[in-house]
Amino acid sequence: MNYGKNSTRKREKELTSKGTMICKKFTIIFLKTLLVCLLAIFIIGGCAGFGILKGVIDAAPEINLDDATPTGFLSTVLDTDENQIATLVATGSNRVYATIDEIPENLQHAFVAIEDERFYEHNGIDLKGILRAGVKGIASGGHFSEGASTITQQLLKNNVFTSWTSESSFADKLERKIQEQYLAVQLEKKVSKDWILENYLNTINLGQNTLGVQSASRRYFNKDVSELTLSECAVIAAITQNPSRFNPISNPDKNKERRDKVLNNMLTQGYISQEEFDDAIADDVYERIQVVNTVTEEESVTSYFVDELTDQVIQDLIDLKGYTETQAYKALYNGGLTIYSTQNSALQAICDEEVNNADNYPSNTKSSFSYRLTIEKADGSFANYSEQTMLSYYQASNSDYSINFASIEDAQAAIDQYKADIMEEGDKIVENGETVTFTLQPQAALTVMNQQTGEVVALVGGRGDKTASKTLNRATDTTRQPGSTFKILAAYAPALDSGGLTLASVQDDAPYSYENGTSLRNYDNSYRGFTTLREAITHSINIVTVKTLTEIGTNLGYSYLKDFGFTTLVDDDNNQALALGGITKGVTNLELTAAYATIANQGTYIKPRFYTKILDHDGNVLIDNTPQTHGVLKDSTAWLLTNAMEDVVTKGTGTAVNFGNMAIAGKTGTTTKNRDALFAGFTPYYTCVVWGGYDDNTPQASGTTSYPKAIWKAVMRRIHENLEYQDFTMPGDITTATVCKKSGKLVVPGLCDADPRGSMVSTEYFAEGTVPTEYCDHHVNVTICAESGMLATEFCPNRVGGVYITGGSPGSADGPYLLSENSATNTCPLHTAPSAPQPAPDTSADTNSSLGDSSKDKKKNNDKNSDKKPDKTVDKTPTTDKKPDSDSNNNSNSNQDDAEDE
Repeated sequence: MNYGKNSTRKREKELTSKGTMICKKFTIIFLKTLLVCLLAIFIIGGCAGFGILKGVIDAAPEINLDDATPTGFLSTVLDTDENQIATLVATGSNRVYATIDEIPENLQHAFVAIEDERFYEHNGIDLKGILRAGVKGIASGGHFSEGASTITQQLLKNNVFTSWTSESSFADKLERKIQEQYLAVQLEKKVSKDWILENYLNTINLGQNTLGVQSASRRYFNKDVSELTLSECAVIAAITQNPSRFNPISNPDKNKERRDKVLNNMLTQGYISQEEFDDAIADDVYERIQVVNTVTEEESVTSYFVDELTDQVIQDLIDLKGYTETQAYKALYNGGLTIYSTQNSALQAICDEEVNNADNYPSNTKSSFSYRLTIEKADGSFANYSEQTMLSYYQASNSDYSINFASIEDAQAAIDQYKADIMEEGDKIVENGETVTFTLQPQAALTVMNQQTGEVVALVGGRGDKTASKTLNRATDTTRQPGSTFKILAAYAPALDSGGLTLASVQDDAPYSYENGTSLRNYDNSYRGFTTLREAITHSINIVTVKTLTEIGTNLGYSYLKDFGFTTLVDDDNNQALALGGITKGVTNLELTAAYATIANQGTYIKPRFYTKILDHDGNVLIDNTPQTHGVLKDSTAWLLTNAMEDVVTKGTGTAVNFGNMAIAGKTGTTTKNRDALFAGFTPYYTCVVWGGYDDNTPQASGTTSYPKAIWKAVMRRIHENLEYQDFTMPGDITTATVCKKSGKLVVPGLCDADPRGSMVSTEYFAEGTVPTEYCDHHVNVTICAESGMLATEFCPNRVGGVYITGGSPGSADGPYLLSENSATNTCPLHTAPSAPQPAPDTSADTNSSLGDSSKDKKKNNDKNSDKKPDKTVDKTPTTDKKPDSDSNNNSNSNQDDAEDE
């Protein structure tokens, strides 16, 4: 460089020149501006970033501790001994909560070791884990496969961010991750590590529709979580990263690899010793898993009892708690409820066994089916077929065609023939388009109630294997005609309770027709004449029943049936056929049982209960199912009906059910053509009703309908084997009186005990205040002229004295003993004056006897013919007992059947 004088001056001149100074000034201004801009950008960017971050955080869900706890728990059903009889599981609800002290430390540490090794150290965010994951992601060329979420973050992701359904972009993922980390820090400020770990271990998905470690323990190892071994703990902890890939049932090899990693992490992190590690690695744990799968599948079908229980719980949640139907369903299947049912498992097992015992049924058991078929036609359209279309197809040419076959093989052959008949060229059955379920016939249903509490202790909705939940429940869903079991409820109960009648009251059992003109008959085609209500109950006499309801009014009978709890009645049922169970829709077995339980419970109705209480997930009482009751009958009425129904069992239509070591009362019932057969009865302990019949209402052959009685006897005999004998308790307002069986009134000595057929005197029970005060008016003692058949005068040479029946019907068993109206009201016109020679008068007979002379009625007639039946020439009334046509009892309403009893 030249440092000479001239050179120096020249350099100074360049530096101080105007152009140079301008350039320098511009450079300084530019640099300052750039610095200001960069600073502004930094500040603005920082503010923007802070604003965005604040916005993301502000958009994070507001949570409290309840939000971080898991939702979706399976509900448990317990029996009366608090044994678990069912679990109610919907997708996402198979969770059973376990507290941290119930979860083994090995299981806690297994999850920490594999999921979040610094869990006990960080504040909700694992910065080391984030840096490690970031470095590995950069080193792998941007493939960020290693997660850095803490257990706290995973808990929030599972329970708080459940609505975050889409993370398609990096921004979405970043936003959710920022919120997750922020809330994790906030949560860790509020709760302990044990609280977080407990909720996490009850939240996680562990495959096979199990949520939480308790459900997983029961699912895979069939044991409580507290009983898990170290190896089993590692198996469950290995699942959580990918429940499908590491499923120990479907992918045991993959699970084993992951399990070994869990155990290795536990060893290196100091949670287990080398010896524990070696023992766990050597454990062939997978041999213990597969068996549990089979058991669980078999137990997934709920029983008929539980099916009805769940329906009742949902309805009560709606009615009592104000839930919507959706809310009620979620509460039941996702709310972790504990339901204390009324089922007695021992009694339920007895009922199941006897309903399915072939020995209780006739030998001609048949098979029917439910059938579904979908065909794709040649033109691409689809056609659907079922057992109903099959019936219509064949009944068009054969009205008697039925889908009840002698065997399953015959039923299958009929199905194959149907397919052959309906399928055309080019038709093909779509994939999974054909299903068939075979059903034994006849079917049966049974309900057993504790009448004192209203608790349903056992229920069977059908015969045969139950292959699915919520199938047809014949005890609660099916309505069938109740037949003669309705006689007690519709006619006799109201008649005794408020209709002014007693068990001694009589009706004339004689040919009779409904008000609409339809004739009525008794099941045995006989007519007994004047018959007491007790005898009519004992022998199930139709005509007496209908006349009784007619006398008290059908409105009264109908109102009592409503009080007995029947919900299927319609206004059109308010007619005379109601007495025999001829109703439009029929009744359910459950409601019929509750009605008879009302009588057994001294006249107090209790709505049938399937559970006593429900606890929510936290153990609080959600519903206390206290009995819903109302009075129907006076206790005296209930006892009188019970006493009469004891006669049904000891000497009437129900003797087949008498198992001998317990007081039993009940009533038989069958319907026209034996379509339905029933027995409804009770002991001092339980009420039971059994129904039997074909699902399609096919008539049953005569002589084959005794199986409901056989089932009732078998069930109740076994139920009462170890119970102390009890009798029905008589109320204090019951009294007795001696009455005439032909009038229901007080006895007239010399008349009621001198009936030509034997004494008609009996002792009957009455409620206080209902004992009759009038004397018998159906027996008379008169002397008849043998020649004229009219009341004898003192001049009649041939007189016949004796006891007769008045007011009865000639077409009944009283016919031969009736005093005709002509004989009772007219004096002999043939012998009005003495004739010679005149025999000495018979002073033992009052020649002017009449119906109203009670003092002379009480004298015995000593005529030599007084013990003989009256000569048919005396009583001119017809005495033939012609039986009506066997089909004459059909009600004009085609939906109503008159009852008959075998």
